[in-house]
Amino acid sequence: MAIGTIGITRPADVSIDDIEIYYNYTPDRYTENIDIFKISNTSDMLEYCYLPDDDENAVGVENLLEGLYNLKLPATTFNQLGIYTIYIKPKTTATVINDCSVLSALPTVKGIVLDINTLPEAMKTNNALQGYRIEYVNADGTKLRNVVRYVVTSNRVSISSDNVGDTSQKTQRYRFDDSGTQLFLQLTPSSSSDVKPNATPFIGNIGQTILLSNTYFSPLVVEVDLVENTIDTLSDIVVGEQTKDVQNGILTYYDKNRVITRQVDLFEIKDDVTDVSLYEVRQKRTNIDESQDFEEIISDI
Repeated sequence: MAIGTIGITRPADVSIDDIEIYYNYTPDRYTENIDIFKISNTSDMLEYCYLPDDDENAVGVENLLEGLYNLKLPATTFNQLGIYTIYIKPKTTATVINDCSVLSALPTVKGIVLDINTLPEAMKTNNALQGYRIEYVNADGTKLRNVVRYVVTSNRVSISSDNVGDTSQKTQRYRFDDSGTQLFLQLTPSSSSDVKPNATPFIGNIGQTILLSNTYFSPLVVEVDLVENTIDTLSDIVVGEQTKDVQNGILTYYDKNRVITRQVDLFEIKDDVTDVSLYEVRQKRTNIDESQDFEEIISDI
Protein backbone atom coordinates (compact mmCIF):
# COMPACT_ATOMS: atom_id res chain seq x y z
CA MET A 1 0.00 0.00 0.00
CA ALA A 2 1.34 3.42 -1.00
CA ILE A 3 1.35 6.24 1.51
CA GLY A 4 1.42 9.81 0.24
CA THR A 5 0.65 13.39 1.21
CA ILE A 6 -2.94 14.39 0.52
CA GLY A 7 -4.54 17.82 0.49
CA ILE A 8 -1.57 20.10 -0.07
CA THR A 9 -3.60 22.49 -2.24
CA ARG A 10 -6.41 24.51 -0.65
CA PRO A 11 -9.06 26.05 -2.93
CA ALA A 12 -9.07 29.82 -2.51
CA ASP A 13 -12.11 31.63 -1.12
CA VAL A 14 -10.56 35.07 -1.46
CA SER A 15 -12.86 38.09 -1.50
CA ILE A 16 -13.24 39.80 -4.87
CA ASP A 17 -12.31 43.05 -3.09
CA ASP A 18 -8.85 41.54 -2.45
CA ILE A 19 -8.19 40.91 -6.16
CA GLU A 20 -6.76 43.19 -8.84
CA ILE A 21 -7.09 42.65 -12.59
CA TYR A 22 -4.88 44.07 -15.35
CA TYR A 23 -4.98 43.39 -19.06
CA ASN A 24 -3.03 43.92 -22.25
CA TYR A 25 -4.44 43.99 -25.78
CA THR A 26 -2.87 43.31 -29.17
CA PRO A 27 -4.73 42.80 -32.47
CA ASP A 28 -2.53 39.83 -33.43
CA ARG A 29 0.59 37.93 -32.42
CA TYR A 30 2.81 40.01 -34.69
CA THR A 31 1.99 43.43 -33.24
CA GLU A 32 3.86 44.45 -30.10
CA ASN A 33 1.90 46.32 -27.46
CA ILE A 34 3.33 46.92 -23.99
CA ASP A 35 0.46 49.08 -22.70
CA ILE A 36 -1.13 47.70 -19.53
CA PHE A 37 -4.61 48.68 -18.36
CA LYS A 38 -6.28 48.18 -14.97
CA ILE A 39 -9.88 47.15 -14.39
CA SER A 40 -11.22 49.79 -12.01
CA ASN A 41 -13.95 47.58 -10.56
CA THR A 42 -12.99 43.91 -10.16
CA SER A 43 -16.60 42.85 -9.62
CA ASP A 44 -17.31 43.83 -13.26
CA MET A 45 -15.24 40.81 -14.31
CA LEU A 46 -15.37 38.34 -11.43
CA GLU A 47 -18.29 36.84 -9.54
CA TYR A 48 -18.57 34.09 -6.94
CA CYS A 49 -19.78 30.59 -7.69
CA TYR A 50 -22.08 28.86 -5.19
CA LEU A 51 -22.91 25.29 -4.30
CA PRO A 52 -26.29 23.93 -5.46
CA ASP A 53 -29.07 24.42 -2.92
CA ASP A 54 -29.56 20.66 -2.56
CA ASP A 55 -25.87 19.98 -1.94
CA GLU A 56 -25.22 18.37 1.44
CA ASN A 57 -22.24 20.74 1.93
CA ALA A 58 -24.40 23.84 1.38
CA VAL A 59 -24.55 25.22 4.91
CA GLY A 60 -25.23 28.82 5.81
CA VAL A 61 -26.12 31.86 3.71
CA GLU A 62 -23.02 32.12 1.54
CA ASN A 63 -22.37 28.63 0.21
CA LEU A 64 -19.29 29.53 -1.83
CA LEU A 65 -17.75 26.91 -4.06
CA GLU A 66 -14.12 27.53 -3.12
CA GLY A 67 -11.56 27.94 -5.86
CA LEU A 68 -14.10 28.63 -8.63
CA TYR A 69 -14.95 32.12 -9.88
CA ASN A 70 -16.88 33.18 -12.95
CA LEU A 71 -14.83 35.37 -15.32
CA LYS A 72 -16.91 37.87 -17.27
CA LEU A 73 -15.74 39.90 -20.26
CA PRO A 74 -17.79 43.12 -20.37
CA ALA A 75 -18.36 44.32 -23.92
CA THR A 76 -17.51 47.89 -22.92
CA THR A 77 -13.89 46.82 -22.41
CA PHE A 78 -13.38 43.68 -24.50
CA ASN A 79 -14.89 44.97 -27.72
CA GLN A 80 -12.17 44.42 -30.33
CA LEU A 81 -11.04 41.36 -32.22
CA GLY A 82 -7.61 40.26 -31.08
CA ILE A 83 -5.74 38.85 -28.10
CA TYR A 84 -6.33 39.97 -24.52
CA THR A 85 -3.86 38.89 -21.83
CA ILE A 86 -5.62 39.11 -18.45
CA TYR A 87 -3.53 39.18 -15.26
CA ILE A 88 -5.35 38.35 -12.01
CA LYS A 89 -3.30 39.02 -8.87
CA PRO A 90 -3.62 39.73 -5.14
CA LYS A 91 -4.51 43.34 -4.38
CA THR A 92 -1.56 45.59 -3.49
CA THR A 93 -1.66 48.52 -1.06
CA ALA A 94 1.16 51.08 -0.88
CA THR A 95 1.96 52.78 2.43
CA VAL A 96 4.94 54.31 4.28
CA ILE A 97 6.87 52.93 7.25
CA ASN A 98 6.22 55.26 10.17
CA ASP A 99 8.85 53.77 12.46
CA CYS A 100 11.11 50.75 13.04
CA SER A 101 11.14 49.84 16.69
CA VAL A 102 10.38 47.22 19.35
CA LEU A 103 7.65 46.44 21.83
CA SER A 104 8.05 47.85 25.31
CA ALA A 105 7.16 44.55 26.98
CA LEU A 106 9.14 42.48 24.46
CA PRO A 107 12.27 44.47 23.50
CA THR A 108 13.64 41.56 21.46
CA VAL A 109 10.65 41.70 19.11
CA LYS A 110 11.50 44.15 16.36
CA GLY A 111 9.02 45.30 13.73
CA ILE A 112 7.76 48.14 11.58
CA VAL A 113 5.06 50.61 12.55
CA LEU A 114 2.36 51.91 10.18
CA ASP A 115 -0.14 54.71 10.57
CA ILE A 116 -3.58 53.07 10.37
CA ASN A 117 -5.01 56.20 8.71
CA THR A 118 -3.00 55.31 5.58
CA LEU A 119 -4.57 51.83 5.36
CA PRO A 120 -7.93 50.56 4.11
CA GLU A 121 -10.52 49.88 6.81
CA ALA A 122 -10.22 46.09 6.49
CA MET A 123 -6.51 46.23 7.43
CA LYS A 124 -6.91 48.21 10.67
CA THR A 125 -8.05 45.40 12.96
CA ASN A 126 -5.67 43.24 14.97
CA ASN A 127 -3.96 40.52 12.90
CA ALA A 128 -5.83 41.53 9.74
CA LEU A 129 -2.46 41.61 7.94
CA GLN A 130 -1.24 38.25 9.22
CA GLY A 131 0.35 36.34 6.33
CA TYR A 132 0.60 39.41 4.08
CA ARG A 133 3.66 39.88 1.88
CA ILE A 134 5.76 43.05 2.12
CA GLU A 135 7.95 44.39 -0.68
CA TYR A 136 10.07 47.52 -0.57
CA VAL A 137 10.35 50.57 -2.82
CA ASN A 138 13.67 52.36 -3.35
CA ALA A 139 14.09 56.11 -3.07
CA ASP A 140 14.02 56.44 -6.87
CA GLY A 141 10.60 54.76 -7.06
CA THR A 142 11.84 51.36 -8.27
CA LYS A 143 11.00 48.20 -6.37
CA LEU A 144 13.71 46.45 -4.39
CA ARG A 145 13.84 43.20 -6.31
CA ASN A 146 13.83 39.77 -4.70
CA VAL A 147 13.48 41.10 -1.15
CA VAL A 148 10.29 39.88 0.51
CA ARG A 149 9.13 39.79 4.12
CA TYR A 150 5.98 38.26 5.57
CA VAL A 151 3.79 39.57 8.39
CA VAL A 152 3.69 37.29 11.45
CA THR A 153 1.43 39.48 13.59
CA SER A 154 -0.16 42.91 13.21
CA ASN A 155 -1.59 44.67 16.25
CA ARG A 156 -2.71 48.15 17.19
CA VAL A 157 -0.24 49.95 19.43
CA SER A 158 0.44 53.29 21.04
CA ILE A 159 3.72 54.98 21.90
CA SER A 160 5.47 54.06 25.17
CA SER A 161 8.69 55.95 26.01
CA ASP A 162 11.10 53.91 28.13
CA ASN A 163 14.55 54.53 29.58
CA VAL A 164 17.32 52.56 27.91
CA GLY A 165 19.72 50.92 30.39
CA ASP A 166 21.23 53.20 33.03
CA THR A 167 21.41 56.27 30.79
CA SER A 168 18.97 59.10 30.45
CA GLN A 169 18.56 58.41 26.74
CA LYS A 170 15.05 57.55 25.64
CA THR A 171 13.83 55.62 22.64
CA GLN A 172 10.33 55.40 21.23
CA ARG A 173 8.83 52.00 21.90
CA TYR A 174 5.30 50.69 21.60
CA ARG A 175 2.76 48.84 23.70
CA PHE A 176 -0.37 46.95 22.66
CA ASP A 177 -3.42 49.21 22.62
CA ASP A 178 -6.66 48.22 20.85
CA SER A 179 -7.57 51.91 20.54
CA GLY A 180 -4.12 52.91 19.23
CA THR A 181 -3.73 54.77 15.96
CA GLN A 182 -0.68 52.83 14.79
CA LEU A 183 -0.10 49.25 13.70
CA PHE A 184 2.92 47.21 14.80
CA LEU A 185 3.94 44.51 12.30
CA GLN A 186 6.25 41.71 13.32
CA LEU A 187 7.95 40.31 10.23
CA THR A 188 9.80 37.19 9.25
CA PRO A 189 12.69 36.92 8.94
CA SER A 190 13.51 39.67 11.43
CA SER A 191 15.91 38.03 13.89
CA SER A 192 19.59 37.35 13.49
CA SER A 193 20.82 33.89 12.56
CA ASP A 194 23.07 31.77 14.76
CA VAL A 195 25.78 32.00 12.09
CA LYS A 196 25.90 35.83 12.13
CA PRO A 197 24.27 36.99 15.37
CA ASN A 198 25.23 40.61 14.80
CA ALA A 199 23.68 40.81 11.32
CA THR A 200 20.05 41.90 11.61
CA PRO A 201 17.86 41.13 8.56
CA PHE A 202 16.56 44.12 6.65
CA ILE A 203 12.94 44.95 7.50
CA GLY A 204 12.80 48.48 6.09
CA ASN A 205 13.67 52.07 6.91
CA ILE A 206 11.67 54.91 8.41
CA GLY A 207 9.90 56.82 5.65
CA GLN A 208 10.34 54.02 3.11
CA THR A 209 7.39 53.06 0.93
CA ILE A 210 6.29 49.44 1.13
CA LEU A 211 3.82 47.34 -0.85
CA LEU A 212 1.38 45.17 1.09
CA SER A 213 -0.33 42.30 -0.72
CA ASN A 214 -2.29 39.30 0.49
CA THR A 215 -1.18 35.70 -0.06
CA TYR A 216 -4.64 34.16 -0.42
CA PHE A 217 -3.97 32.84 -3.92
CA SER A 218 -1.29 32.65 -6.61
CA PRO A 219 -1.36 35.13 -9.52
CA LEU A 220 -3.04 33.86 -12.66
CA VAL A 221 -2.63 34.77 -16.34
CA VAL A 222 -5.50 34.08 -18.76
CA GLU A 223 -5.25 34.61 -22.51
CA VAL A 224 -8.47 35.36 -24.36
CA ASP A 225 -8.53 35.38 -28.16
CA LEU A 226 -11.57 37.20 -29.56
CA VAL A 227 -12.19 36.09 -33.14
CA GLU A 228 -14.75 36.91 -35.78
CA ASN A 229 -15.74 33.28 -36.38
CA THR A 230 -16.21 30.29 -34.13
CA ILE A 231 -16.55 26.61 -35.03
CA ASP A 232 -20.32 27.10 -35.13
CA THR A 233 -20.24 30.09 -37.48
CA LEU A 234 -17.69 28.41 -39.74
CA SER A 235 -19.92 25.33 -39.83
CA ASP A 236 -22.85 27.51 -40.86
CA ILE A 237 -20.80 28.93 -43.73
CA VAL A 238 -19.53 25.56 -44.96
CA VAL A 239 -22.53 23.26 -44.52
CA GLY A 240 -25.31 25.64 -43.48
CA GLU A 241 -28.25 26.84 -45.53
CA GLN A 242 -27.59 29.35 -48.32
CA THR A 243 -29.50 31.18 -51.02
CA LYS A 244 -28.25 32.79 -54.21
CA ASP A 245 -30.17 35.68 -55.78
CA VAL A 246 -29.29 35.06 -59.42
CA GLN A 247 -30.74 38.32 -60.68
CA ASN A 248 -28.99 40.56 -58.13
CA GLY A 249 -25.90 38.40 -57.57
CA ILE A 250 -26.32 38.15 -53.79
CA LEU A 251 -25.18 35.04 -51.91
CA THR A 252 -26.70 34.84 -48.42
CA TYR A 253 -25.60 32.64 -45.48
CA TYR A 254 -27.88 31.65 -42.59
CA ASP A 255 -27.34 30.17 -39.14
CA LYS A 256 -29.17 27.16 -37.73
CA ASN A 257 -32.18 29.38 -36.97
CA ARG A 258 -32.21 30.65 -40.56
CA VAL A 259 -31.13 34.12 -39.52
CA ILE A 260 -28.89 35.99 -42.00
CA THR A 261 -25.29 35.94 -40.79
CA ARG A 262 -23.51 37.41 -43.84
CA GLN A 263 -23.91 38.26 -47.51
CA VAL A 264 -21.55 38.57 -50.47
CA ASP A 265 -21.92 40.08 -53.93
CA LEU A 266 -21.13 37.74 -56.82
CA PHE A 267 -19.97 39.22 -60.13
CA GLU A 268 -17.53 38.71 -62.99
CA ILE A 269 -14.82 40.95 -64.39
CA LYS A 270 -14.53 40.71 -68.17
CA ASP A 271 -12.04 41.91 -70.75
CA ASP A 272 -13.20 45.21 -72.28
CA VAL A 273 -12.26 44.17 -75.82
CA THR A 274 -12.99 40.45 -76.09
CA ASP A 275 -15.71 40.28 -73.42
CA VAL A 276 -13.99 37.19 -72.04
CA SER A 277 -14.50 36.50 -68.32
CA LEU A 278 -11.28 37.15 -66.41
CA TYR A 279 -12.31 36.86 -62.74
CA GLU A 280 -15.18 35.63 -60.63
CA VAL A 281 -15.45 37.83 -57.54
CA ARG A 282 -17.07 37.30 -54.13
CA GLN A 283 -17.14 40.64 -52.32
CA LYS A 284 -18.40 40.94 -48.76
CA ARG A 285 -21.42 43.21 -48.41
CA THR A 286 -21.46 45.90 -45.72
CA ASN A 287 -25.21 46.49 -46.02
CA ILE A 288 -27.37 43.42 -45.45
CA ASP A 289 -30.29 43.00 -47.82
CA GLU A 290 -33.06 41.93 -45.44
CA SER A 291 -35.30 40.96 -48.36
CA GLN A 292 -33.28 37.77 -48.69
CA ASP A 293 -35.27 36.16 -45.88
CA PHE A 294 -34.96 32.36 -46.08
CA GLU A 295 -38.55 31.59 -45.06
CA GLU A 296 -40.01 34.02 -47.62
CA ILE A 297 -37.82 32.64 -50.40
CA ILE A 298 -38.70 28.98 -49.88
CA SER A 299 -42.38 29.82 -49.33
CA ASP A 300 -42.64 30.57 -53.05
CA ILE A 301 -41.66 26.99 -53.92
